[in-house]
Amino acid sequence: PPAPRLASTSSTVTGGAAAGGGFFDLPPPVDSSSSTYALKPIPSPPPPAADPSTDSAREPKRMRTGGGSTSSSSSSSSSLDGGRTRSSVVEAAPPAAQASAGASGPAVPVVVVDTQEAGIRLVHALLACAEAVQQENFTAAEALVKQIPMLASSQGGAMRKVAAYFGEALARRVYRFRPAPDSSLLDAAFADLLHAHFYESCPYLKFAHFTANQAILEAFAGCRRVHVVDFGIKQGMQWPALLQALALRPGGPPSFRLTGVGPPQPDETDALQQVGWKLAQFAHTIRVDFQYRGLVAATLADLEPFMLQPDGEDTDDEPEVIAVNSVFELHRLLAQPGALEKVLGTVRAVRPRIVTVVEQEANHNSGSFLDRFTESLHYYSTMFDSLEGAGSGNSAAEASPAPAGGTDQV
Repeated sequence: PPAPRLASTSSTVTGGAAAGGGFFDLPPPVDSSSSTYALKPIPSPPPPAADPSTDSAREPKRMRTGGGSTSSSSSSSSSLDGGRTRSSVVEAAPPAAQASAGASGPAVPVVVVDTQEAGIRLVHALLACAEAVQQENFTAAEALVKQIPMLASSQGGAMRKVAAYFGEALARRVYRFRPAPDSSLLDAAFADLLHAHFYESCPYLKFAHFTANQAILEAFAGCRRVHVVDFGIKQGMQWPALLQALALRPGGPPSFRLTGVGPPQPDETDALQQVGWKLAQFAHTIRVDFQYRGLVAATLADLEPFMLQPDGEDTDDEPEVIAVNSVFELHRLLAQPGALEKVLGTVRAVRPRIVTVVEQEANHNSGSFLDRFTESLHYYSTMFDSLEGAGSGNSAAEASPAPAGGTDQV
């Protein structure tokens, strides 16, 4: 679609702390009536004379095709080569002359690819292949899955990436290839790296963290002892902003305790403790009384209410106010019967003042295989389009991990 019109002739661009900020003025509007910028038609070269002696007097770079027939159309091209401009003119014979010259040499085929039509065919091929897989018609699915790479190659940007990923998932279904999960020591570090890149390159997690922190900050208003239970702390990227907001609170910051829950690491390192050290160092810098505890749990259903209580006796007159935070974690319990109810019972037992839950609204894990495939295809196409539209680039889109309910369900 065409770009929207700008309301003014100037634009303001702001950057981060590293890049700084600046103002970039757009160029003034171009006057179409100006002779400097007006586009003028280039006159066609005069038709060649009928005298054959004039052919030899032509420029040496002019080529004739189709024998000695008179040319009725011409095209010119120019290019820059080392600062010099070179041009050439190629004349083509009329259709009648080309037909008569066909016996002397084979015709060169010209293939014109309509990317929009190829994109529609690509989506239809993906959905038809998924339907064939659902019906266990693997012969038709194999024929369709072979067309997907060729159709995807005509596309660019987000659609090409999404089609490649979903085509690979369909190929694994067709050829019944399910790779075993890689439990190498590199997986945990690589997953953390991908998560950090995803967090920096797109606004989805940042917006979720900002919204949850704002709700928690309002719930902690006037409290002197606060406790946050994070069901998926990961690298702890959510909490420096909340700590800084509490440090700037009128009357001074409260005593802040954080309990972070995370899965066990394949290399048996204490990643949660490393996150706690970084947060404790930051809290010390901004002078916030900070306590941290890391709980390693393979699933949230392993948590018990006593694990979320303070270590010692609560001797302070003011009770501790608890907030429970869950970002893209509760959906993982749906595959375990009774696990979600167990976690909700644990949450009720600690009597939190506020519970912040962030989950995506998508139907990736229910319905038939074709329904899940269609929902996922629409979801990730929109996500990759928004990433490229935000200027995050190809590397960010390729490096970003799948959000909740990802293509592993495909």
